Amino acid sequence: MPRTPEQFVLARRASWQRLEELVERAQNSRLGALSDDEIHELGTLYRRASADLARAQTRYATTLAGSELVRSLNALVLRAHAQVYSAPPAQDSPLASLWQFLIYGFPAAFRRHWRAISVAALLLFLPGFGSYFAVWTNPQNTQLFVPQEVVREVESRAKKKLVTGWGGNTNYSGVVKSPEISSQITVNNVRVSFIAVALGITAGIGTALVLISNGLLIGALAGVATNSNVDFLFWSVILPHGVIELTAISIAGGAGLVLARAIYAPGEISRREALKLAGTQAAQLVLGVAAMLVIAGLIEGFITPTTLPPDFKMFFAALTGVGLLFYFSVKPKSSQSAKIS
Repeated sequence: MPRTPEQFVLARRASWQRLEELVERAQNSRLGALSDDEIHELGTLYRRASADLARAQTRYATTLAGSELVRSLNALVLRAHAQVYSAPPAQDSPLASLWQFLIYGFPAAFRRHWRAISVAALLLFLPGFGSYFAVWTNPQNTQLFVPQEVVREVESRAKKKLVTGWGGNTNYSGVVKSPEISSQITVNNVRVSFIAVALGITAGIGTALVLISNGLLIGALAGVATNSNVDFLFWSVILPHGVIELTAISIAGGAGLVLARAIYAPGEISRREALKLAGTQAAQLVLGVAAMLVIAGLIEGFITPTTLPPDFKMFFAALTGVGLLFYFSVKPKSSQSAKIS
């Protein structure tokens, strides 16, 4: 591995120049101007350049020359990214292309933008933990975060002693047949997901505020449930679909932050061009988020309202978490698949 940015550039310059040449041709004449071999080469060089960018960010970003190298490579990778993503196989039907994207492309997009998604998740969950402990330790803080009608709903369920803890002969049927709070949170999460993306155009400020406010609400609701001794039932109603929904919100927030970065750090290309490229990446994350919210809605429709024991629902929620971990680790099995990822 070259020890300096200059040595790294000398070692990789030919590959980057060839990638830039193919990207220029694809931008000027669309991908139809490239042969099948050149399209395959474009995908290969794009993946190599992405790896080079990761190495440069890790090894050289602390120096002035390394910082300039990272910016230049980032601009090239963004331009190539837009062309690679615009190249679904011509012989595939739209439905097949969508399926291919959901199987391989969305997980790959998630892995590429895991840093932005992680930041979004922190903006969602850290305030949630904070509001939970604020309400749990001092119930008078509830009014700062939760509408009074929601508090009354939780307290009403608590008075009916609908849950006492883990397992046992608990009477929970009255709640699971009327999951109003679950429905309210689901509708809210759908709204929050798409607002979080759109507000990326505020340089991420709006996205951050939406994530923080939603985290505060969910955490405070959990605190109310704990104080009312219905916390286990609360999570058994929320988590079967909520694991997927909260992950979707984090990804949507990450998409908003991808847009935000194009505004405050467009690199060597114009801010307009950076927004265009970032919009392509964010749109793919949003497409995956939409699919996740559909699945969460089906779970809420067919699992949440049932009279299944809360213990089983919590087990099901854990399975959805394991399933997400497996799903986002899926990688393309061929270069054909990689073209849409």
